[in-house]
Amino acid sequence: MSKHDDIMKGLGLHGQAVVATIEMMADLSRRDPDLDQVARRLGMPVRDLRRIFPDDQSLLIAVAEQALVRLIDSCIKAVVKINPDDAVGQFLALGNAYIRWAADHRMQFRLITGHPTLDAMRVPELRRYLDSLNDLMTRMLERARQAGRLRHNEDIAMIVLSSRTFAYGLARMVVDGRMEGLLPSRDPIEAAELAMADFVKRFARAAAKRPRRNAR
Repeated sequence: MSKHDDIMKGLGLHGQAVVATIEMMADLSRRDPDLDQVARRLGMPVRDLRRIFPDDQSLLIAVAEQALVRLIDSCIKAVVKINPDDAVGQFLALGNAYIRWAADHRMQFRLITGHPTLDAMRVPELRRYLDSLNDLMTRMLERARQAGRLRHNEDIAMIVLSSRTFAYGLARMVVDGRMEGLLPSRDPIEAAELAMADFVKRFARAAAKRPRRNAR
């Protein structure tokens, strides 16, 4: 029995369907497998699959949700390794965890961020994970402000928006294989992490600067 068979044997029907769907998404390139195709891949009647997934869209949502669960888990594990008093360091660790998650789950990343019929922000089961990341980033920046790393009047919501946009752009470039040409001497993920570190350090320095008082 192969390692793949061992993994599939240890999963329930829900998990087997998710794994099979991811594999078939890679095989079919830009076309999504439907429930009938997944059932044939698993060697079971489609009616058994429909007891768990009433339609094709619910199966895609399950695939996306599994990936987001892993994203949250990766982010938490990365953050807790950093000194809790270093909110900026934790913020950087969060960004790096996102990039590595995208690189490790490329099909799911594309599904969540660019699928023509699946808008994660409009699916409650998926949006809750994205909102939790947003809340985590906000809390980190609020702690950084309390520690004097950010100005008291800093627009934290805008920093979160800018950071999410920047992290998404880096992750997209890694996933699409476009990072290699920008810093050829570095591994693509390492190059993305260097860019993330530069971004975080620059906004942290800029946000920590105090406006000069007018000379009297």
